[in-house]
Amino acid sequence: MNMIADATPGYDRRAAGSILVAGIVLATLTEAIASTVLSLGRNDIIGDTHATPDEFAWLDIGYTATKLIGFMAASWLMTRTNPRSLIIGSTLVMGTACGIAAITYQLDLLIVLRMIQGFSGGTLLVAGQAIIFLAYPRSCQPILQALFAMGSVVAPATIAPALQGWLIDSQSWAWIFFGVVPVALAAVGLLLIADGPRPVTTARLPFDWAGFLLISVAFFCLTYVLNQGSRWRWFEEPRIVWLTVIGAAALLAFLGQQVMAKSQGLLDFTLFRSSDFSFAFIVSFVAGAALFGSAYLIPSFAVSVLAFTPTDAGQLLLPSGALFVGALLVAAFLMQVRGAPPIVTVPFGILMIMAAMWLLSGSTSESGADDMMAAILLRGFGLGFLFLSITLIAFSELNNRNRASGIGLFNAGRQIGGLMGVAGLQTMIDHNVTSNAAVLGASVTAGVPAVSERLATVSAMLAARGMDGVAAGRAAMGLLGRTVTGQSTVIAFDTAFAAVALLFVIAAPVLVAIKIAFALHAKKRVAQLARTEEPYMTHPAPKPSRQDNAVSRPDPRAEIVLAVSEALANPSGAPADLDSILDRSGYSKEDILSAFESVDDLIVAIAEHKASLISQPLVRRARPGTVDDACETLIAFGRVAWKEYSTTLVGFIRIMMTEGARNPALKKRVHEAGQAIVTLKLREFLSAANEKGILSISDAQLYAEQLLGLLREPLYQALMLSPAMRQEGGAADRVRASIERFIHGCASARSITR
Repeated sequence: MNMIADATPGYDRRAAGSILVAGIVLATLTEAIASTVLSLGRNDIIGDTHATPDEFAWLDIGYTATKLIGFMAASWLMTRTNPRSLIIGSTLVMGTACGIAAITYQLDLLIVLRMIQGFSGGTLLVAGQAIIFLAYPRSCQPILQALFAMGSVVAPATIAPALQGWLIDSQSWAWIFFGVVPVALAAVGLLLIADGPRPVTTARLPFDWAGFLLISVAFFCLTYVLNQGSRWRWFEEPRIVWLTVIGAAALLAFLGQQVMAKSQGLLDFTLFRSSDFSFAFIVSFVAGAALFGSAYLIPSFAVSVLAFTPTDAGQLLLPSGALFVGALLVAAFLMQVRGAPPIVTVPFGILMIMAAMWLLSGSTSESGADDMMAAILLRGFGLGFLFLSITLIAFSELNNRNRASGIGLFNAGRQIGGLMGVAGLQTMIDHNVTSNAAVLGASVTAGVPAVSERLATVSAMLAARGMDGVAAGRAAMGLLGRTVTGQSTVIAFDTAFAAVALLFVIAAPVLVAIKIAFALHAKKRVAQLARTEEPYMTHPAPKPSRQDNAVSRPDPRAEIVLAVSEALANPSGAPADLDSILDRSGYSKEDILSAFESVDDLIVAIAEHKASLISQPLVRRARPGTVDDACETLIAFGRVAWKEYSTTLVGFIRIMMTEGARNPALKKRVHEAGQAIVTLKLREFLSAANEKGILSISDAQLYAEQLLGLLREPLYQALMLSPAMRQEGGAADRVRASIERFIHGCASARSITR
């Protein structure tokens, strides 16, 4: 057995909660610094390591690919070790790898160290966020997730570039890696003295090596393609074509392998039962493209067009960090104190980012930090509203068993979206610089009076400074060419800024349509559950839940009942105790107690659900008109009952053998909510048939019990450890034969009495 963290009432959050959160935030800062080290230190690192641009690219590719792999593997690692120990170990590995990277100039070693940093960074991000969800109740999550976002999202987007620019200008790029070491040590120190959430036991899963290898190949290939595709003109280079094919094939093979592996794989498909997570996962790609794309465009424009130093370029985004943090805190206040649903801040975030990018699309070569600041601040405010909402939408309704997997998958989606956004913007800029230069160059010819006047003025100015006439004329032509190229670059960046704004113009209605579709699906599912369960739900009502997203989200009680019922549908080959059933369902006891007054109420609700499901054919045609009507209704009833007796109810009865022995009152409640309801509905149906003269039923209660006894054959076989007959065709024939014999006997008795 292994240990994973779970929230418990005995956990003292007041004493050590702030230390735990502070340690997690500091740990995420190590990843924030390491992940952005190449953005401003590119030229310095290339010079010191004597690397070619292609060799240097592997420092970024290795880090990003292994970070994605870490996202996918972290949930399995959390089933083998305490999450607090995992984040401590990952932070120590990150600090050690950065410390070694700071003292070496060997490119091969740096690439290996970057891969180690990427994997440990992905792991600590997932473990850190999962601990916060596990250790604290849902009501505290808005402010806690805002604090976590300060380290995982705000820092790499604003604080880290400013720090790195200053270090590069004043010291060297090695000091960026050195800076990670004390932060990592401080994080580990806080995490060691902090109290972690109390661990619980869960099933130990084998590592999915096949899935791990397939997703690793897919991530490395696709990361290389997205990182280097623009440089090699995409599919004009055979290398890019082959890596795209291999990566896509590996990804498809991984998905197929995960479907066959079911619950034993790296990917937990139960995540997509939540419409909120499915929606947030789709949004994560768009949000990643906006975050990483804008974070790439603004410093690149400042350095390449406005000739900012690394320090100035890094500090350009720093003020937006304050508004980013402010927006996170405002959104957290609205959700935690005012009870606002997370979805309400998403439109504001999208509109602010769109407006910011639209304002930046009007930048010129004469723009300065003051001209761009309003748009940059607006971008920070919008990102704060957007990211906290998406986080809470994605993870709040997941349970403690699959939340870590959901966090990893969501972060992977955001990272891949960022890669796609940056790759698309790089390609757009490269293409537009060339095409803009061609268009502008066509208008700048010697025969144009304005051009001739400009060349003459510049040549005269250069000649006045001592340059001979021929050289001055050539220099004037060169300066004019640089001006044309500069203006082409400005137009290309402005187009890229506008493209980010237009991304939301296109994506917003699509996302709204997807959300509506999910809401309609959820409403339909709730309606189906209501038709099945409402007539017979007599157990105590669950605790009232918050009303955020109430229209679009199904009743969590109904979702739990369905999930546990599905986990029960395995009469052999799996443990039948309650803890094992809950583990297979993906819900913990904490999840159960958040929706039901007790676990006993869940068991009663399952009994009611099964009773209403089995009785449904009898309810739909409660008063048969002919013998054939009665026969077909009872056959439909028998088929449903046979299926339930051969699957779900086997596991349910085995649970009740244990739970009912310890709790006779529960056994009575389950009988009254389950078997008694089915018998009552069948008795009412038989009584109605007798009153109409269709069948001869002298004692409806006795006949109902006899008929149910005929249908319980697979249940008795399974409980006696004999193989249950579950073949659909054979079962249907046996049910029809049993019902027809029953009808024939009742009909014959009626004819005799007449």
